[in-house]
Amino acid sequence: MKNVRSKKRILASVCTLTMIWGMFLSPAGFPGPVRAAAAQNLAAGKPATASGHADVYVASNVTDGNQGTYWESINNAFPQWIQVDLGKESAINQAVLKLPSGWESRTQTLAIQGSMDGTNYSNVKASANYTFDPNAGNTVAIDFPAVNTRYVRVHVTANTGWPAAQFSEIEIYGTSGGEAEPGAIPGKIEAENYSAMNGIQTEPTTDTGGGLNVGWIHVGDWLDYNVNVQNAGTYAVEYRVASNASTGELQLQSGPATLATTKVPNTGGWQNWQTVTAYVTLNAGPQTLRIYASGYDFNINWIRFVPDNGDHEPPAAPANLAFTQPTPDTIKLTWNAATDNAGVAGYDIYANGQLRGSVDGSTLTFTDNQPSNATVSYYVIAKDAAGNSSAPSNAVTRFGSGDNHTGRGANMPFTILEAESSSNKTNGTKLAPNFTPGDFAGEASGRSAVYLDANGEYVEFTLTSPANAFVLRNAVAENTAGTVSVYVDGVKKGTFAVSSKFSYVYATPSTLGRLGYDNSGSKAYWLYEDAQLMLDQVYPKGTKIKIQKDPGDVPWIYVDMIETENVAPPAANPDPGKYVQVSNTKSIEQALNEFRQDPTKKGIFIPAGEWTIPSKIYLYGRATEIIGAGPWHTKLMAPQNQTNTDVGFNIGSEANGSTIKNLSAWGNYVYRQDGPGKFIDGNGMRNVTVENVWAEHFVCLYWGVNSSYNTFKNNRIKNMFADGINMTNGSSYNIIDNNYARGTGDDSFALFSAIDSGGSYNVGNKYTNLTATNVRRAAAFAVYGGQGNLFQNLYGADTLTYPGVTVSSLSFGYNTLGFGDQDTVIDGVTLDRTGGDFWTSVGADDKINDYQNFGAIWFYGGDRSFKNIVVKNVDINNPVYFGLMFQSKSPENLPMENIRLENININNPTRYGIKLVAKAEDGQGPVVGAASFTNVKVNNPGIKAIYGEDKSPNFKVIRVSGNNW
Repeated sequence: MKNVRSKKRILASVCTLTMIWGMFLSPAGFPGPVRAAAAQNLAAGKPATASGHADVYVASNVTDGNQGTYWESINNAFPQWIQVDLGKESAINQAVLKLPSGWESRTQTLAIQGSMDGTNYSNVKASANYTFDPNAGNTVAIDFPAVNTRYVRVHVTANTGWPAAQFSEIEIYGTSGGEAEPGAIPGKIEAENYSAMNGIQTEPTTDTGGGLNVGWIHVGDWLDYNVNVQNAGTYAVEYRVASNASTGELQLQSGPATLATTKVPNTGGWQNWQTVTAYVTLNAGPQTLRIYASGYDFNINWIRFVPDNGDHEPPAAPANLAFTQPTPDTIKLTWNAATDNAGVAGYDIYANGQLRGSVDGSTLTFTDNQPSNATVSYYVIAKDAAGNSSAPSNAVTRFGSGDNHTGRGANMPFTILEAESSSNKTNGTKLAPNFTPGDFAGEASGRSAVYLDANGEYVEFTLTSPANAFVLRNAVAENTAGTVSVYVDGVKKGTFAVSSKFSYVYATPSTLGRLGYDNSGSKAYWLYEDAQLMLDQVYPKGTKIKIQKDPGDVPWIYVDMIETENVAPPAANPDPGKYVQVSNTKSIEQALNEFRQDPTKKGIFIPAGEWTIPSKIYLYGRATEIIGAGPWHTKLMAPQNQTNTDVGFNIGSEANGSTIKNLSAWGNYVYRQDGPGKFIDGNGMRNVTVENVWAEHFVCLYWGVNSSYNTFKNNRIKNMFADGINMTNGSSYNIIDNNYARGTGDDSFALFSAIDSGGSYNVGNKYTNLTATNVRRAAAFAVYGGQGNLFQNLYGADTLTYPGVTVSSLSFGYNTLGFGDQDTVIDGVTLDRTGGDFWTSVGADDKINDYQNFGAIWFYGGDRSFKNIVVKNVDINNPVYFGLMFQSKSPENLPMENIRLENININNPTRYGIKLVAKAEDGQGPVVGAASFTNVKVNNPGIKAIYGEDKSPNFKVIRVSGNNW
């Protein structure tokens, strides 16, 4: 975006004529001279919100006092609005609007509106044209009869200079409002009664007493309060706070001094209120105190200052927390009493980091109700009457029963039939299995496929359930597009359209670190691609489906497997009165604009068809539902005559709560670019649901930055160039459930506790019922730090280069946190044929080739803390090299701490069941720390059960019980 919006040069004579006419036209809707109706701008520093914004031109710029910064609405989507919350009812009679002083002249058509509740608005100045003239400082003043209001909105319907609404400053003046009276200390101050602020917003509160609370708090936001301290001394400062996260922290500041820093706990909800206390020493007299957000994601309702009673000593932590289960859905907690110098007043009980309940100081038990399949971790905190809180008790975890359906992994609507299965008939060539990337067997599902290279060669499958739709995973020659024939019970029914457009990605074997990025090198990888076909009817179980090479088909083809599915007819618009329907005459963008202008609408419906999306679609203004007719029917297509086009949805903060479901998306990426290429964009996204979406040929489905309380379920993620779903930078309490990934170019499902873009620990995420196969680079499942996260009921298979599961505290050179104090739990995993070769191994011990060899599960203690990890109920079958692999990064050599492995079966490892890496390459190793093993069985190892124990003097193998080695 550039400051100069007009692309036409204005002639001097026209400018002169315009100035002359301006002298006469100001009474007829043109702005009069700018003047201040009162001494104070009531909007200065106040919260501003808008219908949406373009790029980085956010609403808060209009109240920052800087005419050089500006807000710009979404382009080409009038009407638009921006509003300021004055904080309380005020009598106003003038609005002053500004643009950057150097911009060329333009006229905006706008109305000034007012509201007492922020919802119901009426005009205080009817819509008219207002000209912003650089010769008048690009400033207009709009006078109107005095009116009482709290919220002031500028509603814009046109702009001659740019297809969007634009303002750099909105100033509001009136006959009352002004400076708030100083708050008296001791006493209570409502959080919304600040004298100045940066970054926050207000909202109605459900806390006792009602009114407003302050929210939308990010690191660096602040609130200033003018106070009058009656007597110098020490005060207990009580903050009334609520949070749905564990990332909150605030400081009380006086000038450059920080008086106290206070953690904000996870209270279990944005309106679940709790009081936390700090102690500060204040001088007497008028002064300004600042609440500075050193953490984020919390609300404040009030602040109270009470003279200190002298008790600053917290209770001792409750001890010996334990639980029993009277019924499968009931958990009874017990603990030993805490002690305190003045007596324990009560206990707070936390479940998965959220406040679950409270009891009085004489009660030492708490009964909770949780579904039997839910994994829940508990701790207890003691409190005294002065508000002091103890450290947490020991934590206990009730592990859920696990599977919600038969078999580990995702429960999808399709069935997979492997071509090489002995139950199929074929006259083609069945490949001998191997584990070699860049090989047609090594990259196939199950590490084998069937080769057809002569007319009449086929592989015939038998349907195990009714089906009318099929996906064929196949490989054809490079630079090939053509067909392969399909027969049903001996009758030809059509052809699959097969292509190598998205396969054959090149790299140099010695530099696999660039695999997927450059598409250059001496060897081709990522050989397989998918083709789709829907037939004329639903065929019953037992039907024979034959894939056959006929005359006119491609010269040769490797058939890896088919997916069979019984697809329902296209769904209809669920409610035409609530969902604007896309059509051949109404584009997706037009339907969204119609939705935005009608508050009774819920979203848009995209019917069956192929709909080209040339760029990102922005969701803003309010929560939006995007609904399709089903992923086989509603297809959003990147331009297929282009490559690497950034398309999909970008969800702005105003659209939190949106839903995207029942459609498919077909990208056109042919190599990896970090940054663009995500089907879903939305940093800071909240309460968004992505459901029953099928996405292929993007870089990622979603990469979350500070994104929380979102749900991704029942999705298909295939043939990506990077991760399927990765949550980073404080992303917490997300549900990633029942998703299937195949052929991702990096970790299929990952969690990375980086803070390079803000945030804190990733906490409370649940990755459940997931399948990840044929991962082309990196792992099926990966967790890089965080705390209190759950990975449960997982199936991974046929990773080409990396483990099935990576557990790592490596920072990758970013600002990251490693693992925290709450357990990371991985529970219920099956891994088939996982592990592989990547990176170099110069100088390694146990060296068998030029690469580092990875096990099915890799524990990597990197340059951040590696602790508090539970891995249990795991079946590892036929790993490429090892079952479990433990490695440390040097020179940091940070120890692995509190690592627990329970109930793990390692079947037929090619080399070892367990490997302790003594030397991964020159200067790396041996492993440091300890891990405990309970009921870990190594069955039929190729060489021996455990390697490296004698070479790792600083790693303790704790054999608890039930092991067979």
